[in-house]
Amino acid sequence: MTPAQQQAASLAWQHAHPLTMVAISTIASLLIIALIVLIRWLVSASAWKYHPGGAGGFLADECVRWTAILIPYLALSIGFKIFVYDLHPEYNKPEVWAGFVVAAIAFRLFLRRLPFVKTMGRHIDAAKSQAKAARRA
Repeated sequence: MTPAQQQAASLAWQHAHPLTMVAISTIASLLIIALIVLIRWLVSASAWKYHPGGAGGFLADECVRWTAILIPYLALSIGFKIFVYDLHPEYNKPEVWAGFVVAAIAFRLFLRRLPFVKTMGRHIDAAKSQAKAARRA
């Protein structure tokens, strides 16, 4: 099979199974988010005792912080994928995906500036700073 035939077969499969494409990418995104939160939590074990809520509070802040940033992004992503895969497969082009990536990055930067996300980030950063200071002392 030539590369052109492979690409045509891939696009035909995507068009025939749009919700499967959305489900696969959504599950992969959720797994990546969970992995990021877990790794950040485990790497910061020395800071847990300096967080106002202990290890559980640190994990809760990490979860809420990343969830507040990435779940709206995930919803935007799901909507965009349904639009591209199901409603308008002719838009399944690199230029359209590049536009989505730019919009998603801008949206994520906006969400990071929400007051409660900043507050949780400050809790986490303060606990990490205290852990670093304790190691140096």
